[in-house]
Amino acid sequence: MGVIVAIEDKIKNAFKESALKAKEEGALSFEELPSFMLEVPKDKAHGQYAVNLAMVLTKIERKNPRVNGEILINHFNPEGTYVEKLELAGPGFINMHLNKEYYELIIENILAEKEAYGQSDFGQGEKINVEFVSANPTGLLHMGNARGAAIGDTLGNILKAVGYKVTKEYYINDAGNQIENFGKSLEARYLELIGETVEFPEDGYHGEDIITTVEGYIKKEGKNLLDVDSEKRRKILVAYGLEEKLGQIKEGLKRFGVTYDVWFSEKSLYESKAVDEALEILREKGYIEEKDGAIWLKATLLGEDKDEVMIRQNGTPTYFAADIAYHKNKFDRGFVNTIDVWGADHHGHVARMKKAMDAIGYDGSKLEVILMQLVRLFKGGETLRMSKRTGTYVTLEELLNEVGEDAARYFFVMRNPDSHLDFDLNLAKKESSDNPVFYIQYAYARISSILRQLEEPLEPYLDKEGFAYTTDAEEELIEKIGELEKVLIDAAIKREPYRIASYAYDLSGLFHQFYNACRVLNEEEPLKSSRLKLIVGTQYTLKNVLKILGVNAPGKM
Repeated sequence: MGVIVAIEDKIKNAFKESALKAKEEGALSFEELPSFMLEVPKDKAHGQYAVNLAMVLTKIERKNPRVNGEILINHFNPEGTYVEKLELAGPGFINMHLNKEYYELIIENILAEKEAYGQSDFGQGEKINVEFVSANPTGLLHMGNARGAAIGDTLGNILKAVGYKVTKEYYINDAGNQIENFGKSLEARYLELIGETVEFPEDGYHGEDIITTVEGYIKKEGKNLLDVDSEKRRKILVAYGLEEKLGQIKEGLKRFGVTYDVWFSEKSLYESKAVDEALEILREKGYIEEKDGAIWLKATLLGEDKDEVMIRQNGTPTYFAADIAYHKNKFDRGFVNTIDVWGADHHGHVARMKKAMDAIGYDGSKLEVILMQLVRLFKGGETLRMSKRTGTYVTLEELLNEVGEDAARYFFVMRNPDSHLDFDLNLAKKESSDNPVFYIQYAYARISSILRQLEEPLEPYLDKEGFAYTTDAEEELIEKIGELEKVLIDAAIKREPYRIASYAYDLSGLFHQFYNACRVLNEEEPLKSSRLKLIVGTQYTLKNVLKILGVNAPGKM
């Protein structure tokens, strides 16, 4: 438990004791103390915290809430809470002003924890699987994949920071119709490139990258497939193409700062008979029927509008059947929660997957899906839609070449996934405070610059006891630093990584205010050492947050 969370617990407990003491003396008469909230007031003049206990006691005590408030204040013991002053405000809020030791405690805690600052054991080692991107290995990664990568990876980092045991996973769609079409496309391009006249498949992949793949095969192996039968030719080309495409996906994601713990093959579900096993469980539970030559899931029994095909008339399983087996596999591996990051076009798949997990014997509510909206790229006020390499979409590689990894990571995660994202390429490259990534990184670089100018060793200043400050800018910066653990926990609970991007931006803004208002190196003691402690604490906090976001913390700009 972090220092701020611990202090908040002490304050809440002190109010509970205050109410119980007042009850013992006959000033209050409740039978059971109702739950109440500790909040941070929007107006700093109202203190660091406010509590609504006096108001929630109103119905029970049948007293004006301000009377309840006076009783609670009179019985409040501030020992160990860092509360310096209590004020009764408005309809019955009790505002709290904390003493200067509170600020000193935050900074000393950061200097002690350093790179671990903000982390907690909130998750208690609970196993969570986060699956994201999982693009078909038949082409290049695009903007939707990139947004999913940034969201999924950052969420995984947040969950790890607050004590969950996280597995980041990529589901390789290496079976099914898309692979059949991939094989047909590769074969058509192969025959074209060796001089044959063929009709390109209607459902084939038309991107230039398919031609590049086949050119690579021919350069390596020549025309050795000319006299091979079509089925074998496609099988050989698919094996080569999948290896190449998957390698490109891995390299692209690695450049983007994304690495996975598990690469899970869809093909393995069929090889291990996992799909058959899932169907058998559903059959035993009465959810499977055969009609019209196909095998169906009786989804109407689960509350869906219509039944779903699981095995087609030609004997091939549907994507839905494989997906049920895959998510069953996740829960079989011991994950308490499994989180998927999907495009918004999959929204209709969410409810039926949850219900399928219920039907198979797991808790469908433990399957969580984050749906993300589309990304629109802008440059010079115009929308970009086309790619030189694909002819249809801008690739992740092209984006990174244009704006760099840091801007891409931050921009993709800075908005709630359920909102459309307008990605301004010119803004992402701009070196000014208008660009949030530059603004944040510049704060870190400014701290590094101050510390480089220090002519004496830093450690003796950090080891000095006591802490002094003189301005609101210092107080506000320390308070924001102190919020990190709570912000991380909140982002983890709500599965909202954009909160960390917002926190980094707000923290940087408060540091820039401090920088403009306060000198550091030219001050006398004890102010000089106190401010050095503050900027080092800010530096650790920023670095830790940027690491979670997958963004670099540069010492110079």
